Amino acid sequence: MNLQQKVAYVIAHGPLLFFVLLLASCDEEMSKKAEQTLYKGPLRTLEDAVIFHSDSGRLKARVEAKKILDLQNQDREVPAGVFITFFEKDGSTTATLRADYAYYYSEEDRWLARGNVVIHNLKTEETLKTEELYWYPQSGDVNTEKFVKIETPEEIITGTGLTARQDFSTWSIKKPQGVFIIEDEE
Repeated sequence: MNLQQKVAYVIAHGPLLFFVLLLASCDEEMSKKAEQTLYKGPLRTLEDAVIFHSDSGRLKARVEAKKILDLQNQDREVPAGVFITFFEKDGSTTATLRADYAYYYSEEDRWLARGNVVIHNLKTEETLKTEELYWYPQSGDVNTEKFVKIETPEEIITGTGLTARQDFSTWSIKKPQGVFIIEDEE
């Protein structure tokens, strides 16, 4: 192809090449804008929600919330507070948990409860108060590294860090503080 043929080719096909390049450029810009405007909010919002957690057909817990946001990553956010009722094998209520805010991490299958967290064991009449608590539904355990206050019928115990069963039937404070009643054996 000589120079004259090359010039004629560019003149004949130049606008088409320019148009293709322009389209590719516009397509890239539109793609960037689309990425920026992707919806990142909840997939679904549940109002006055009740979720039952069961194992082998046996009810273990009932989760109640005014609002639950199902997120795109399978997590759940409970921005307006949560109330959980825990059940014995026979179906009787053993304990309750309430908090101002909760977040469910689906990948780890754990709940985070925050703000005025209170667990009350109905049988022992013991109450746990803390600002943050993790609940693991599969194992039935709860824990925190924050300050805790436990009120029993006889005493008030405070400390930092706690591991316990979800129904608060057994518990252990990592760094206890306060005045303790010790009975003498005679």
